[in-house]
Amino acid sequence: MSNFDVIVIGQGYAGLTAAKLAAQKGLRTANLEAEMFGGLIININELDPVPADAAAAGTASGVDLASNLAMENMDAGIEAISEPVTAIAQQASGGFVVTTDGGRYTARNVIIATGAKFRTLGIPGEAEFVGRGVSNCGDCDGPMFQGKEAVVVGGGDSAFQEAHALVQWCSRVTIVFRGEAPRAAAHFIEHLAGNPKVVLMNRTTPLAILGSNGVDGLRVSREGEGESTLACAGVFVFAGLEPNTACAPADLARDEGGCLVVSDKRATALPGLWAIGAVRAGFGGSLSDAAEDAALVVGAL
Repeated sequence: MSNFDVIVIGQGYAGLTAAKLAAQKGLRTANLEAEMFGGLIININELDPVPADAAAAGTASGVDLASNLAMENMDAGIEAISEPVTAIAQQASGGFVVTTDGGRYTARNVIIATGAKFRTLGIPGEAEFVGRGVSNCGDCDGPMFQGKEAVVVGGGDSAFQEAHALVQWCSRVTIVFRGEAPRAAAHFIEHLAGNPKVVLMNRTTPLAILGSNGVDGLRVSREGEGESTLACAGVFVFAGLEPNTACAPADLARDEGGCLVVSDKRATALPGLWAIGAVRAGFGGSLSDAAEDAALVVGAL
């Protein structure tokens, strides 16, 4: 069983930053990740806004930012462990045991930075057409829809950012959302204002994704108008995020959205167990918020 001063679970921007700061503080640090480093930011070709550390390095894409951080951490001697965490248990003598599919690790402090995943719509056709027209990355998959119509589901920042990426390839991009007005920041909405290829549909609920070999359309219901079908070759889902809290102790408090409840210092109810980034309740959502979380916790260690 390997022993560390700090174990950071997750290699998204918050986790990579926390691990970097902990190592700079002289703490023996491990950074665990179940999948691929970078988290959701690796899907973003153009960061907006660009964090100060990325701007200083001339980095504008999420994958470059994450790659640079991961390389810095490796050079700093941080132990990167590619294993999914299955349990975090408090020790009677203090500290925690972190259990993975590959082993057990101990540390005085554990920082949960597991981030979030895209929330699914839970409608017919969504799961079966993943990779065949259903996507969560306009930057990645947009070129496959050259000259075709696409629908973006969601009214937040991510939806409008991805729609902005898609209009360079698609003949038409329809953004559907449930509310009266989109929730995205004004400058993201302004990016698309007046673009003849972009259509906004408010008060609209997706019902089913249609198709045979690939997506042919999205069945929707619009308040006051009833049901209709939007012809499209792609459906890009940005209907919010769901926190990745499966590895956290079951008795830790969570908010109505499932995020871990923390103090203003980002501490959970278990001394030495912290939560930062999109996995915690009240997270602001920006990369600067993630960096602030990381600095706040590491500063308290």
